[in-house]
This record gives sequence, C-alpha cells and structure tokens, in this order.
Amino acid sequence: MSILSKGWLSLWTLVPRVIFDEECNENHAIRSLSQFVSGTLLLHKAAVLKFFHLNIVLECSSSQIGLWVRITFDRFVRDLKISFYHDHSLVMLPSRLFRCKTLETLEFYKVIILDIPSSQFSFHSLMKLHLLSVVYSDGESFCRLISNCPVLQELVVEICHQQNVVTFTVDLPSLKNFSVGNTIQENPPDDHLFVIRSQSLKRLRIVDYFGQLDLIGILPKLVDANFNLFPTMPMFWSILPSSCILNLLISCIQARYPRGTVLFQLLRLELCSCDDSWTNMLVSLLQHFPKLQPLKHVLAHFL
Repeated sequence: MSILSKGWLSLWTLVPRVIFDEECNENHAIRSLSQFVSGTLLLHKAAVLKFFHLNIVLECSSSQIGLWVRITFDRFVRDLKISFYHDHSLVMLPSRLFRCKTLETLEFYKVIILDIPSSQFSFHSLMKLHLLSVVYSDGESFCRLISNCPVLQELVVEICHQQNVVTFTVDLPSLKNFSVGNTIQENPPDDHLFVIRSQSLKRLRIVDYFGQLDLIGILPKLVDANFNLFPTMPMFWSILPSSCILNLLISCIQARYPRGTVLFQLLRLELCSCDDSWTNMLVSLLQHFPKLQPLKHVLAHFL
C-alpha cells in the first residue's frame, strides 16, 4: 500500500452520506449487516451525517435499528430512510425521533411502527415524508404522525394489505404535494377514505388499481392533478377547482363516467383499451370533456 493510499484510507469516515444496501452486499457469510452497520457507525467521525439510508433484506433486530437511528440523531441527520425488501418488519423508533429538529426528509418502506407517542411532539424541519406500505399501531397513529409536521410540503402514502387505518386525515396547511397509491398486487386492502384539509395543496396524484380509494376535501389552490384509475372511476371531481389541470388514465373495464357531469379541468386523457367496449367509453368521455386536447390510446396496462 502506498503512502498516498494510506492517507486516503480514513477519509470515508468523514463522508456526510451513508447508504447500507444489504441487497448489494456479497459478504453475508463473512459478516452480517448488523455487524457491518454497527462497526461503520462507530468508526464514522463526521460531525454532521446528512444522509442515512438503510435497505434491509434479511431480518434485523428492531432494537439495533433503533440504536442506529439514535446515532444518526447525534450526527444531526437530515435525510433518513429505512426500508425492507420483503416482509414487513418491526422498527422500535426512539422517542427522540419525534423531536428531531434537523430531519428534513423521512421515508419508511414495509415498516411496522408501534410506538408513535400520543403526547405532543413536533418534526420542526421535516418537509418530505414518504410512508410506503407502513403498518401502524392503531387507527389514529397516522394522524398523530403527520399532524405534528408543521412545515411538511410533500407527503406520499402507499396503502398495504395489512393496513389498519381506515380514514386518513390530512390536515396540513403547509402541504403542497400529495400522492396516494393503492397498488398492492396480492390481497388488496379494503376501502380507505382520505380526508384532505390542505389549503396550500398544488399537486395531487392518485394511483388506484382496485377502485377502493375515496377522497373528500376542498383544495382551492390545486393546479395539477394526476389520476391513474383501474378499474372503476370514483367521484374525485368534486374536490377539484375549475382552474386545475387534470391528467387522467383510466381503464375501460367497469369504468362508467357519471352522466350529466362536465369536467372542464381535463386537458389530457389516456384511455386503456382492456376490452371491446373501449370505443363506447371514448364517445361518452368526449361528450363530457370540452377542453380535452391530447388523447392517448393505450393498448393495455400492466398491474
């Protein structure tokens, strides 16, 4: 090893971005992920750890993950992501997480959260929150979590088949971008209601493969809406202001546009021809969308 290489050897301990991806680790038999993460964090010397992502394939102790998260708080973490590739796994989140003043982005994927505090807490700086296939301790946990994000601007929610929340209430004056997905392939979840009270919301995206989502609310500042709907066509139109630009992708199967409803917001439409009735559906739609400009015909969609 040269003198130059020795001088660079310890520089990795000062990097502000750390990603542990178990799927890319080829040394499972030699060293487990938990040993590797713990050893790395003990050697890491950066005063500020801006970026910490943990992507896990094999089972890992929830208490260990909680310890790693606490260490990231001591390093003033700003972007934190914990995801599991396969089954949902429990994560014991330290109570300090809910009072973290530096956290700006938080993402959970296939995580079971059982310890969201009932007392008052606040994510003072959190601007992006992605809750993807997350299981909560009770039906009120989701509301407790997001209601304490005073400056949140982006929220992404992905429904899972183990979901124990029926009504998702989004009451965030600061929220500007909101996305909802219902795309689980096996054992699709039951109907879910989203109540949106976000006066500053500008962009809304809904992907619903099973027609089991419902939305209510008033969104006066909404300027862009994207709906990807299979196989039914729920009544989302009432929440859209007349100035909103709507992009719509729908399946012909069982899709029935409500008679007498004229949708002035729709400017772009993608129509999926999944069966022989697509031409009848097209004629019906054209009568109700007077401002429609581009029309895209999709031969088939893949769930």
